[in-house]
Amino acid sequence: MSYTIIENIVPISIQDQLEDMFQYQTKWNYVSFTSGNDEGQLGLDPLIKECPQLIHQPGHIENPDSDSFALTSMLLVFLESISGGKVGSIHKIKVNMNLLDTSFKGKYHPPHADHKSNDYFSLIYYIKDSDGPTRFFNKTTRDPNPYKDLKIVGEVEPKKGRAILFKSNQMHTGTCPQETENRLVINYVFKAENLKLDFQKTNSTTVRYIA
Repeated sequence: MSYTIIENIVPISIQDQLEDMFQYQTKWNYVSFTSGNDEGQLGLDPLIKECPQLIHQPGHIENPDSDSFALTSMLLVFLESISGGKVGSIHKIKVNMNLLDTSFKGKYHPPHADHKSNDYFSLIYYIKDSDGPTRFFNKTTRDPNPYKDLKIVGEVEPKKGRAILFKSNQMHTGTCPQETENRLVINYVFKAENLKLDFQKTNSTTVRYIA
């Protein structure tokens, strides 16, 4: 299990635009599940709890000029800048809203992987501060029986401007907030060249002031 936490992946002004757009201006679609891939986990692990959620998918296929796609895709540009990697084909950009649900205390959504291939990366971006951590488990889809005997090996709390980079076949999950109004995240799944989880920050800005 490995992942990279990136603080303030985009400037504060873009963080604020993202929060304003998805907290106040977005039309959401209702779905009756979170990951949609529980592999029979429900009922086997008492900590797993499914629930509906609200989703928004920026129109990168039907309408590549949409405001939400233009804004969300900027994160991948900044990821390239700081990592030295090159983002290739985008498999998915999806915004998720989980609503406050006090029945989720000590529980989490069904563990899942975003993609079975080891060639894909996932990036989770937290739009606002909230509770409801992202949990990482000890298996990937390359392991035998990746949905069984899972153990939590890492947790990341939602914080505005924070992002997590990991391989898309890593088993992970989220949870509904129990204290804040909602939990807002953007989930990216994409291919990339020369991108490593243990990258050394490569972008450098030189400022010269000449009077």
